[in-house]
Amino acid sequence: MSHEAQHDLPLGDRARRRMLAQRATRRSASLTVATTIVPGLGLLRTRYRRLGVLVLLAIVLTALGVIGAVVLLGPTQAALAVAVRPSALLAAAVVLFLGGLIWIWTIILTNRGTRDPLMSRRQRAGLRTLTALLCLVVAVPIGTAVNYSLIQRDVVATLFGGAAAPDGDAETDGRPGVGPDPWAGVSRVNMLLLGSDAGDDRIGVRTDSMIVASVNPQTGDTLMFSLPRNLENVPFPKSNPLYKLYPKGYNCGPPDCLLNGVWSLAEANGKLFIGDRNPGLTTIRGVIQEITGMRMNYTTVVDLAGFEELVDAMGGVVITVTQDLPIGGKINASGQLTGVTGWIRKGTQRLDGFNALWFARSRVLSDDYDRMRRQRCLVGKILDQTNPAQMLQQYPELARVAKNNIQTDVNAADLPAWLELVQRMKGATIRSLTFTSLNMDPAHPDFAKMRGMIYASLHPELFTSTATETKTASSTKTASSTKTSTRTFTGATSASTATAPTKPTTDVLVDLKDAC
Repeated sequence: MSHEAQHDLPLGDRARRRMLAQRATRRSASLTVATTIVPGLGLLRTRYRRLGVLVLLAIVLTALGVIGAVVLLGPTQAALAVAVRPSALLAAAVVLFLGGLIWIWTIILTNRGTRDPLMSRRQRAGLRTLTALLCLVVAVPIGTAVNYSLIQRDVVATLFGGAAAPDGDAETDGRPGVGPDPWAGVSRVNMLLLGSDAGDDRIGVRTDSMIVASVNPQTGDTLMFSLPRNLENVPFPKSNPLYKLYPKGYNCGPPDCLLNGVWSLAEANGKLFIGDRNPGLTTIRGVIQEITGMRMNYTTVVDLAGFEELVDAMGGVVITVTQDLPIGGKINASGQLTGVTGWIRKGTQRLDGFNALWFARSRVLSDDYDRMRRQRCLVGKILDQTNPAQMLQQYPELARVAKNNIQTDVNAADLPAWLELVQRMKGATIRSLTFTSLNMDPAHPDFAKMRGMIYASLHPELFTSTATETKTASSTKTASSTKTSTRTFTGATSASTATAPTKPTTDVLVDLKDAC
């Protein structure tokens, strides 16, 4: 009966029909809301009851599957198991999309199945508005989840496809295996972190930041150290074509023949690297292996310009600046500071990406060792201040920055094992080995001493007592040939025991959180 026709009814009948219309409207609204909360629930009280049963059955089965995975793997590992697999992410996006469509469809059907002829036009319009809003409530989070799944799939496929792996330098040592514990039998995992700087004022790529992170996969304990960018006479591996040009090391002197110029040198001589698509990366990796005596199992390259965007996307980083630092600038022939475009002032403050980058790279009024200290400090502060909620909110921007500015040879198939390793690192000790002017002369570096310091820092258990120290000093040659040390120290120049390792002291080996 139409609304106009109801006016022709007696007053009592009109009041009764009005009451029935209000009751029907409330019933329709409540059932539609019920379907919004639990897909298909409201359909059980409509002519679409069988459909409602099927939808609810699908939900129950899906929930049981999710609960089973969570119970078996744990909530974190279950989520991460999907997050690191492109095929699982695509499947999740498809399921979410189709599930969202079905969910919205059941909301609309619930509204249609509960309409009553007694309802007025205003009541029907109100229900339609409510239904539209409820559909929107479902569509927004589902759409966001689908979008995030596809973004994550794109990031995983782009970043973890082995793009940064040096040609002809595939290493299996230090890489995870299969089984319940993928890191069983792996003594250390060494990651080389390179910050590349290819600015408008530079010719070629300069690796102005070179950090080595060595992780004990059984305990999660990690040792980090930076290599001075201005190291001279750095050795090339005999297998590298540049060894024939510089058999005694890269020794043409500053400002050209420094460690941070090795990448550009290899690119300039790219014709010597037959079949190598990335001679710069191959060479800097090989040189650092020669310097440290450590096999770099993985390499990650970060464009420093992208680092600025990354910090901005994270909302900046709070850090205590211990001295005024110039932005840009240089010391001219008269010893005067010129060309400074700004300053990062002393004090505790939140640095945006631009200032955080200059905090890490400024070196006009400080030496390279102080610069490395600030880099370690910055890494520690970023790790400490990472906010999961904010990271989730800014994830699309973070993903875009990461995809465009980071290369790594961590393979997608190894990501579940890496996630296990990250879990072990939580709460573990992260120490920083410090090279300074007191223990390292970049113009005349003692690489044997450097390797000895690294070895001693990696194996502090060798210095637990005087007796152990004496034994270690007298049996260095034997120790360097063990399985454990050869996994970390390899090659002709890896004789880390050429200079006997000495016990690390508190002034060179500190907790990363104390690097500031």
